[in-house]
Amino acid sequence: MSDSPAPKRKWMPILLVVSLAVNLLIAGIALGTALRFKGSDHAVAPPGFGPALYYALPKTDRKALRGELSGLRGKGSHMRKQDFSALSQALRAMPFDPSAVEDLLEKQAQATAVIQTALHQQWLTQVSAMSEEERADYADRLEEIVKRGPRKHKKRN
Repeated sequence: MSDSPAPKRKWMPILLVVSLAVNLLIAGIALGTALRFKGSDHAVAPPGFGPALYYALPKTDRKALRGELSGLRGKGSHMRKQDFSALSQALRAMPFDPSAVEDLLEKQAQATAVIQTALHQQWLTQVSAMSEEERADYADRLEEIVKRGPRKHKKRN
């Protein structure tokens, strides 16, 4: 037998420290995620302004609003198909013309603004036609929707 002691493995303590750090990182991520999504009031973001205004309306008013704007939406849908085709062509063009893409983006922004303005006007007409009691009920439903936060959509099969 030899009198010299076995050489120490210098890499073993380093490996243990790295392993501990990785485990703490994973535990911290899991705990942070759990706290963020489970019952933490400060993590709940309010819903979008438009959807909240829409969902707070009574079901019959929502249906009427959709009916009044269906023609505008159908026309917009047809125009979007054409614009996507034009965008596809512009992206494939040689040489690439950023101004053509910018024009398409501006056209889409204007179309969205037209629909949004029409929606706002129809919504305001409906709210203006409500009695004081109906508007108070609407305000209560709106506050509840904002308190609840954005809707969690379940996956549909």
